[in-house]
Amino acid sequence: MRVRAYCILGVPVGSRRPAKARLAKIRLIIFDFDGVLTDNYVYVAENGERSKRFWVPDGVGVFLAHKFGLKMAIITGNDDGATRHRAEFLRIDTLRQGVYDKLPVYEEVTKQHGLTDDEVLYIGDDLPDCTVMRRVGIALAPADAHPTIKEVATWIGESPGGRGIVREAIDAILDAKGVEWP
Repeated sequence: MRVRAYCILGVPVGSRRPAKARLAKIRLIIFDFDGVLTDNYVYVAENGERSKRFWVPDGVGVFLAHKFGLKMAIITGNDDGATRHRAEFLRIDTLRQGVYDKLPVYEEVTKQHGLTDDEVLYIGDDLPDCTVMRRVGIALAPADAHPTIKEVATWIGESPGGRGIVREAIDAILDAKGVEWP
């Protein structure tokens, strides 16, 4: 069980970026999808087709993460074509859709990659993400996450979901690993 202090010098502990040593251990980033890689809006056409919008810098961050050897997975409750297409475009290593109990899938993915909890960062924004966020080495909540998720998170990002939270995490990890940009 994780014990949390609520404030240091008036700043909630979970709101601060983890130490570089902790970030440098990360080898796998797992995302929820809606509210993390999207801004939580779903557009529905008259024919029922769904579409979503994505923040390009988050995608660039995913490509950089691949370049420097990070693995990525999506575990999401939704099951739609937009999610599948975006995951394929970003070359996400593992995609699991239609998942409501995320912990068993998390355990399967970490076992598949031979990783410990400390080597995983999870980004989640809503209640179905709680169980996994309590297990991982770093649990990141977007700035606009559900209040309960912010309580569970070890890090509350400055960026909202679908508008920079993924890039914020990747930049922090790569910085901690000593990646220098040209």
